[in-house]
Amino acid sequence: MKKKMTEIISDAAERVYDIVKDDKYDVMVELTNKNKGVKLNKKRPTRHTIKWKAKNH
Repeated sequence: MKKKMTEIISDAAERVYDIVKDDKYDVMVELTNKNKGVKLNKKRPTRHTIKWKAKNH
């Protein structure tokens, strides 16, 4: 039972790490008594970032 829980936790941590590494999402991990879990917010490019990415800066 203990090994299974550690495998589940390590798999979840690997998935969160991959999401953060791609830098497409903002990841917030909450470990309070009321809220527990991972929240994902997709980063939306603004006109300013689109402009600068187009110019390759």
